Amino acid sequence: MRLIVIILQVAWIGLTECRRNPESEKQLRKSVLQDYDKLSFPPSGNTSIKIFIHGISIHNLQMHEDTHSLEVQSLLSYGWTDLRLRWDLSEHMDLDRLGMEPDQIWKPDLAVYNTVNEDFRLHKSQLPLLVYPDGSVMFEPPVHLHFTCVMDLTYWPHDTHNCSVMIGSWVHNGFMMDMEVTSDTPKFNIESHTMDPSVSINIYEWEVVEAKMARMTHHYSCCNEPYVAMKVSLLLRRSAPAYAWSVKTPALCMCILTVVLFLLPPGAGEKLVFGGLCLILDLLFIAYTSNIVSHAPTHTPLIIQLASQQLVLVVVSVLLAALVLRLAKDPHPYPLPSIFKSPAITLSYFLCLSNYTKLVASTQQEYAFAAKTEEVELGEDCSDDDSIRRVNPRGLYNHQWLLLAAIFDRLALLLYLAICVITLIRFSSVL
Repeated sequence: MRLIVIILQVAWIGLTECRRNPESEKQLRKSVLQDYDKLSFPPSGNTSIKIFIHGISIHNLQMHEDTHSLEVQSLLSYGWTDLRLRWDLSEHMDLDRLGMEPDQIWKPDLAVYNTVNEDFRLHKSQLPLLVYPDGSVMFEPPVHLHFTCVMDLTYWPHDTHNCSVMIGSWVHNGFMMDMEVTSDTPKFNIESHTMDPSVSINIYEWEVVEAKMARMTHHYSCCNEPYVAMKVSLLLRRSAPAYAWSVKTPALCMCILTVVLFLLPPGAGEKLVFGGLCLILDLLFIAYTSNIVSHAPTHTPLIIQLASQQLVLVVVSVLLAALVLRLAKDPHPYPLPSIFKSPAITLSYFLCLSNYTKLVASTQQEYAFAAKTEEVELGEDCSDDDSIRRVNPRGLYNHQWLLLAAIFDRLALLLYLAICVITLIRFSSVL
């Protein structure tokens, strides 16, 4: 009995080694490829290209705003049936699969319809494929998809893009070659970890909000036959927290910083210096983000509109500051016209400028006292010009014009605050 068991074990080992003999695989490959024409279409009436359950496995993606394109590195798993590749298991040592080079057999002429490259062909990989005894073939090559994706950068840096790639046969119509998508969701492999496709996935600075696969049928004006393709849609949202510090915060601070221009006293020469500084900061910010404008063919990004609008506001504010400074600093030989003086005094109380009104009133009292003293000393025979020149204290009329300048400055402050609030509400989607 022991001898019989040993004999059976040796026989089984010998049979196994025989099955694993490379010569048997070599003979099978020679038999399968005998009289095989890799350029001709398989003889079956309708060759079905089946996209398996993990039809496309995305490993990495990169968005190019300058060319409006998206690059995707992935694996595409699909298979088809070629009856010319069948063999009998009993005649070939029960070999249940055979690895072959992709250039040895016929492959579907899959192409990327909306590619950016000049070469539309999808197959560039030389990795082997698997052939099974029933003639079915499974191929899982790595593919580099570089396709167009027109971007709407209106809400940059919170922009969202819907990009789609179309993969289908370049020559054969749907009656000759059909596609069957067995899964409606791509698979994501990020850093060798499989992630749940139902949850948003972050790939570098992009968040995959939604990903879908679907079978699409198109009819063209040239032909009556349908053409079948697979459509992979990706909804991508920019996820770059650094933009909150490098773009959003400076834009918000520049809007608030201009308020200081109106908080300075109306006669302060620092107004023009500070306004020029604000202009330089706005120009630097626009130069920093100007490359985005050239990448937006349809809509100007709101953040650029905000910076440009702020630049115009600063220019107007500097011009107004120069006018206010002239009113406050220039010598005025004539008093403020009564048509402006009475409304100015009334508005000063509502604009919290009562200190300027008190300054005008105190100056008038000093003038009245000085005029009375000069009349007693000089007498009424003195000329009017000499009397006015001697009794008028310096700054009598200047204080009246200073009050008008302060009112203009305060009204400009209120108007700018209103515009600033409206601007922040309008551009709140990007701030």
